[in-house]
Amino acid sequence: MYQVFVVEDELLIRQSIRNVIEQMPGPFSFCGEASDGEMALSMMQDLMPDIVLTDIRMPFLDGFGLIRHAKAMMPWLKIIIISGYGDFESAQKAISLGVDRYLLKPIRPAELTKVIEDMAWQIEEEKKKSALPKGYDQDEVQHALRQHFMQQLLYGGLNTSTLLERARALELDVVRPCYQLVLFDMGSEEMGHQPVRNMAENILDQQKLPLYYFSEANQLTVLFCSQTPEEMSERIYRFISIFRHEMKELCPAITAVTGNTVQRLSGVCTSYKTAADVLKKVSGVAIGKVVDVNDTAQLAADLLELKDPFGEAFQHKLQHAAPEEIPRMVDEVLEGPEGGRFGSMLMRYYALLDVMKITAQQTARQTPGTDVKDIAARLSEQYDIFAASGRRETFRDMTVALLQQAVSTKQESLAGIKNSHVISKAEKYVAENFCDPNISLISVARYVGLSSAHFSTVFSQTLGRSFINYLTAMRIERAKELLANTNMKLSAIAMEIGYNEPNYFSHVFRKMEGITPKEYRNLTRQDQ
Repeated sequence: MYQVFVVEDELLIRQSIRNVIEQMPGPFSFCGEASDGEMALSMMQDLMPDIVLTDIRMPFLDGFGLIRHAKAMMPWLKIIIISGYGDFESAQKAISLGVDRYLLKPIRPAELTKVIEDMAWQIEEEKKKSALPKGYDQDEVQHALRQHFMQQLLYGGLNTSTLLERARALELDVVRPCYQLVLFDMGSEEMGHQPVRNMAENILDQQKLPLYYFSEANQLTVLFCSQTPEEMSERIYRFISIFRHEMKELCPAITAVTGNTVQRLSGVCTSYKTAADVLKKVSGVAIGKVVDVNDTAQLAADLLELKDPFGEAFQHKLQHAAPEEIPRMVDEVLEGPEGGRFGSMLMRYYALLDVMKITAQQTARQTPGTDVKDIAARLSEQYDIFAASGRRETFRDMTVALLQQAVSTKQESLAGIKNSHVISKAEKYVAENFCDPNISLISVARYVGLSSAHFSTVFSQTLGRSFINYLTAMRIERAKELLANTNMKLSAIAMEIGYNEPNYFSHVFRKMEGITPKEYRNLTRQDQ
């Protein structure tokens, strides 16, 4: 079965393409649709389509951006562009990104059917090539299939038996007592991702390391297999040294994270998640360093063992402090007995995490009814603590800013009382109109008599969550009621709660609840 995904911002065009696909004879399945590239990328990671039809000019993330990111994550994809623009520049860029076909609107059903069938034929031909004997190691198809295998290994979802079966089909020897991952962040993309990728692949081929995966244009994961942890460790650090030396002209500051050693192939997925999380944390604060996942754990342990300069005594002073007193309080910590620890970038990072937690908790205490997790999420969007941890001066400035926000909450909560009637009016209006697909922050702000910017600020400060999160939560709660207590179709439920697109409703529901609407309905029916 060939899974086909459509990305098009015009609803009528999207529906007509979907109708063509659903009426096609043979092993073709319409697996999903999206109105912009950003939404499509998120959905495609779950659906894993074989063929994608996409427009070029779309909001948020255009077709070219979607293709670049999708190809990096799913190199096997067959891409068909459907566009109303036939200029040479667009066609040239499409070719450079590896697009398979370029169709101009309006598209005739017969033409679309023929192109999709051609893509299926190409997929079958590539499968045949992948079954050929040795001698095709440099073949583009074989390379794409290895990338696909590594993606399945890293992100999970397949059992060990299936993984071993696919490894045998690709002639990959993965049966070893020990496995370990190394993740590389190669810095900015100023040189362009293709030269960097080409150079990296040449080095990997020379070192006979076939199991690697580019999760982003500048992020590489390599899997090592060995008989003993000692043998593997020696090989890994030798490779890191070679790799950084050979890549230094293109990437002068490569950050590497070595994952935990695991004894089972199925354990690689968990090891990857841990290492990827560490790479996110250290990429901005340990640029050009080699970090073991256990190093960060030890640093965290050291932080806990030391007397916490932002601990109970400091927080007691904070309860009675004014915003203008915060700089002096922070400087006293930095210049005190425990201040020496902040010479470490990672220590500064962990300290900022603690300060952010203090700010979130203080804000939640001063504004009853708010969720401390929502406040922490909002602070994470507002403050880039990774970048601030890089230098002691920026660490100090962000610590002051966060703590000043914490102590300012008292004053803001008093101002919030004045706005409480506005929020009550807005809540009532949303409760009565959340099923309207045209409701928005702008329309609600207009109803309560505030500018959209002012209303957004007042709303988030009063309720501890953004307007869109509030509206979405209300819609999903109503959807859960309808799923549990009625036999309405998913498309009807989507329309009922204000979503014109059933696929988008399913995507939002799964993002919030962790399961699909259909799975939720089945679970509630089992409990009854």
